[in-house]
Amino acid sequence: MKSLYFSALVLLIGGCARQPSLPANSPFTVTSILNDSSWYGTGQVLRIKEPTQKLEDVRQFNLLVFTDIDYPGMGDKPNPNTDNGCVDPECTLTQQLTIYNIPLKKGRTLIADLDKRGSLKKERTSFYYVGNSGGTMKRYVDNGSKHSWVRVTKVNHSSGIVEGRFTLSLNEDMTVFNRLQNGLPETARFTEGLFRIKIKDVLIKDK
Repeated sequence: MKSLYFSALVLLIGGCARQPSLPANSPFTVTSILNDSSWYGTGQVLRIKEPTQKLEDVRQFNLLVFTDIDYPGMGDKPNPNTDNGCVDPECTLTQQLTIYNIPLKKGRTLIADLDKRGSLKKERTSFYYVGNSGGTMKRYVDNGSKHSWVRVTKVNHSSGIVEGRFTLSLNEDMTVFNRLQNGLPETARFTEGLFRIKIKDVLIKDK
């Protein structure tokens, strides 16, 4: 009986443990470690409403993250070559991370489960290195890894701000035509991912 009580107490304490969050003074809405290097950018939380839906019935969102961090093989372009994490309107996009269909509630979900929910083939968690002309130079996707997940830690309905964490292990998509041949690793590992972003509602017009 004592062991059962102790186990229940441990679970209760673990469930109530404070989740890591972005510092209040963070200049970026998303931060992480990508393959052992600091990674940061500007995120969007998109709540997409179909014409037949009520806004309060939309219970999921897409997370998009943009940055202008340099990467090997980029060369001396694009021009201008910015490095502000895309927090400034003057930003030349070099990398993009997208996670689809995240439940708009507190909890942890495997990326593999999110990718299964996509109604469109393109709705799959992806990380891109973007070329000078905006084309894909490398693309990484999830292949069902149990180590890839996203956790919503807080939803403030009055302010519309969503906070969360993520860990991703994505593999290079070898089907990408003319993908960049360089020293970038075949796996993109995001650890210690944090985000704090205000919801943006996207209303799809009726056809």
